[in-house]
Amino acid sequence: MRATRRGITFGALATTALTTLDWPGEARAQGGSGFSVSGARGPFIKQVAGRRFDTGGGGSLALAADAVNLGRYQTARLRMPRTEAKVAELLAGIDAQWPYAKGPPLQVHILGVDYYNAYSLPDSSIVVAFGLLDDAQSDDEVAFVLAHELGHVRLGHFAHQPDTAQRRAQMASRLGQLFAVAQAVPIGGSAGAALNVVSQAGATNDLIHFISNVMVEPAHTRDQEDEADCIGYDLSQAASYSPDAATAHVFDIIQADQQKRDTTVNALDDQLKRQLSQVISPSSLQSFMNSSSGDMRTGLLEGAARIALGVAASSSAGRDEPQHRPPEERKRGIAQYSTDAYPQGAPLRDVRQGWLTAMRGTGEFAQGRLVVAAVGEAKRARADGHYAAARAALERAHATAFADAPLVLNEAARLADDMGDAPAADGLFQQASQSPDQTVDGYVDHVRMLYRTGQNERAMQIVGQGVARFDNDQKPFIALMIAVARQEGRQDEVQNYLRSCQAYGNPALTKDCELAAGQSATAEPGPSMPKLPTLPFGLPHF
Repeated sequence: MRATRRGITFGALATTALTTLDWPGEARAQGGSGFSVSGARGPFIKQVAGRRFDTGGGGSLALAADAVNLGRYQTARLRMPRTEAKVAELLAGIDAQWPYAKGPPLQVHILGVDYYNAYSLPDSSIVVAFGLLDDAQSDDEVAFVLAHELGHVRLGHFAHQPDTAQRRAQMASRLGQLFAVAQAVPIGGSAGAALNVVSQAGATNDLIHFISNVMVEPAHTRDQEDEADCIGYDLSQAASYSPDAATAHVFDIIQADQQKRDTTVNALDDQLKRQLSQVISPSSLQSFMNSSSGDMRTGLLEGAARIALGVAASSSAGRDEPQHRPPEERKRGIAQYSTDAYPQGAPLRDVRQGWLTAMRGTGEFAQGRLVVAAVGEAKRARADGHYAAARAALERAHATAFADAPLVLNEAARLADDMGDAPAADGLFQQASQSPDQTVDGYVDHVRMLYRTGQNERAMQIVGQGVARFDNDQKPFIALMIAVARQEGRQDEVQNYLRSCQAYGNPALTKDCELAAGQSATAEPGPSMPKLPTLPFGLPHF
């Protein structure tokens, strides 16, 4: 164990930062000395004593009424009771340092992904990626990340964000969400070869969606992120952790993790472009856009490809300013804050690892590590069209204690569907739906498969089950509801659903609904297949 002290670790950085940053977003005291939010020095947790905190009776619960704002509905949730209890225990020790009103009890949810990250939601949920618990080097790292997210919850950062529900609702939409609806209709060339390519392209699109959206937090402002950094420092320090040692590593790792995912998505964008170019030419896209009729499923495929290749560019062009400062700037800011708020220096403490060691020492955690790796490998192999490798990876997942988790069953169902075994896919999706952890994506993909195979009545039954499961939230299903009604010739229903969709005020979802209703999109494709832009999912969530 090595001892750390703020004055030793961050002294030089703090001196440099004094003239370069306002932290956390308001003017510093006259003369450039002393951390200031309300005009007084000292820990930020004391500066917020006069605030009125949202404790769950106002804006937060209103936002949480949307299914995607509830922790228990998060995609890729992996139920790990012992691990969740250990995280909750650590979190409770940190939360005990919060001296003000607290609101609803905290909840902990684990996601079965290898990301080094966490985020918080308006229902007082802290959503933790398995990768954070697996890759952290100290208890202090996990404590600071959790304390930062707890800061968002306790400071009421959800209560005054009118765009939060819309931002989360966008996760119900996919650019090209109906892409896979048309998988059964090959376009050009050998029917078998085209079907295989279209299935691969659908899997690639699914993987882009998963990577981009599995950990998308509400849209906090930069000032709110700065505040959460400061409160995270205060709370973890008060709980006897070493935030100085933690932040020196956390900010770099989170950024590196995000950059790795950016690189992956860029590569998948290129892969999807190549796959689409094998079955859809620019001329066929133009022909579809100019025609008033045609095979519906062919049209859905071409229209969805057009959305993927054209509309995505406009949706990313107006992206908001990144929520977080760059890692070096965050480190300088925390160094400055540590100097100003704790002028006597933070206590000298050893880096702690006992909590991590105990948590990782359970059989549950070892099984979690196996299943997260196996499902990730299966998703990548399926996108590459390597079905034997995907099946082998899923067999390893089925051999773990998490064999019946929707994380595993949904991916097995998608693979079966890609391989042309719709009955097996149907059975696996149904099995996943018996779990309280079945995801929105699981229901949507089940409905897509049923619609694509002409089982419209059952598709609408699954829609009904999904809407009921997710607090009567129709947004994830509305485009498919339109597609089914249109195929059945029920134009009044199509128009009613379309109006409901447009009323949500979400541009990406509206485009999906218009596509399903047979309306042309507005963007014109270029003379050749353009490079797919990176789908918007912002900078690091934490």
